[in-house]
Amino acid sequence: MSKVITMCVIILTVCALVLGNYHWKQKISSAQEQQIDSKSEKPAAKEEQPEWMAKAANLPAPIKEKMKLAKENGKPLKIVAVGSESTSVQSTGWPALLQTNLQKAYGEEMFTLQVLSYPEGTTRTFINENHGEEVNKLQPDILLFEPFSLNDNGNVGLTNTLQNFNGIISGFKEKNPKTFIYIQPSHPIFNATFYPKEVAALKELVKEKGLTYLNHWDNWPDQKDEKIKNLLNEDQAAPNEEGNKIWAEYLTNYFVKTTE
Repeated sequence: MSKVITMCVIILTVCALVLGNYHWKQKISSAQEQQIDSKSEKPAAKEEQPEWMAKAANLPAPIKEKMKLAKENGKPLKIVAVGSESTSVQSTGWPALLQTNLQKAYGEEMFTLQVLSYPEGTTRTFINENHGEEVNKLQPDILLFEPFSLNDNGNVGLTNTLQNFNGIISGFKEKNPKTFIYIQPSHPIFNATFYPKEVAALKELVKEKGLTYLNHWDNWPDQKDEKIKNLLNEDQAAPNEEGNKIWAEYLTNYFVKTTE
């Protein structure tokens, strides 16, 4: 009887060893297959960034989101340029030059640009003649506002200019809260005394209000350099063709980042 029991134990032990060895080999084989599969799998390709996205690197996220939607639904973003004689409706004006450059960079389906120019306008007349409503009715996605810096000089007074500016911006924000507002000064002029100080005060107010100030003066010659006269009309009331190119170049470099 004891021999039978011993034989059974031996048989069970051998079976256990055989099954264990088989199971172990199966695990090793499975692991090796997984390793081979893992090596053969190609890494997931990164989603390629659209070419226009790199060009829009300088722009804030809300505008880039709108640009993405414009590409998807074919509805261009509306840029409205508003200002004095400096913001010309002519084909040689900086708005027209900017529009051409934007279309070259992004295609015609990304942006449209419309100009509202008030050559004799000041911040006072802009309010009194209710021009803000004309702007608001257009419901711009992007507003390029040149707040009559030069026309106000010597006519309105700095304190009034800043108060008027606050009221104008509040009106824009109230009626079109999703509009992205950019502020830019009128063109520089030669050897002015008070005008640059008034522009500097406006710039500080713009920063306080959390708006973006596009300082195209950085592209112009120094105000005390007579070369600046060559970029303006005879009465310095507006940029000439070359001056408009300088202004447009600055804005283009902001809206279209050069890619290497």
